[in-house]
Amino acid sequence: MKAIMTVDKLELRNIKSIRDSGKIGHNFDLVAKLKVQVRSMGAFSGEGIDCPDLQWIETVDWYKLDTNADKWIHVGTNPNNKDLYKANPKSQTFKTWWEEYRYAFARDTKGFPAALKNAHERDVKHWIARNGFEWELPIRDIPSMSLLGGSGGGAGASLVVGDTRRRVIRFELGFTGYSYRIYCAQILETRDGKPSINAFIQRKLSNMDLNNQQNFIDWRKSSRFPQCMS
Repeated sequence: MKAIMTVDKLELRNIKSIRDSGKIGHNFDLVAKLKVQVRSMGAFSGEGIDCPDLQWIETVDWYKLDTNADKWIHVGTNPNNKDLYKANPKSQTFKTWWEEYRYAFARDTKGFPAALKNAHERDVKHWIARNGFEWELPIRDIPSMSLLGGSGGGAGASLVVGDTRRRVIRFELGFTGYSYRIYCAQILETRDGKPSINAFIQRKLSNMDLNNQQNFIDWRKSSRFPQCMS
């Protein structure tokens, strides 16, 4: 049988806010510790590796501001609990997990043979299949939103396109065969083209959390922008 890859650990790293003249958002890395077990039948097993599937599930909620009532209104959800990797595995977000790149990060790991540092990806993969190895692989996402409005993005079309809007992305990240999941969320809000919330939450948010307006007040304060009323 083929060598088998498993995920031994999963965590978020390098979470950084984006604040420039045109957008707000965050960078973050989902880092997986990968382990390939030595093939059970030696040379008869071939050079292949059975890998788990990445699961990158997003739910995106959109809000508009009712200026008469000075109240944020939920417009809709798009997408809803969608596995973006399954839908588009060749997205640039997932490039480090593509078959032709996922073994590259093993090169810089202690214990990897120096003679293969500059070897072709195919040769790196074959060495790992024959010998087994452990290394870390980061998958970087940069979810952001334009201050001036607009539509589009990797997850789907924007449901609110003006320069006053709120977007909440809820992430569920993991791999098949590995029960642990990373839950996190991003809350972005603009008003008249100016940022008011730029928050990244490292826990699972429920619909009840999103219906609690005090949470948005707290996220607005923690974002440290000039305060808005709503």
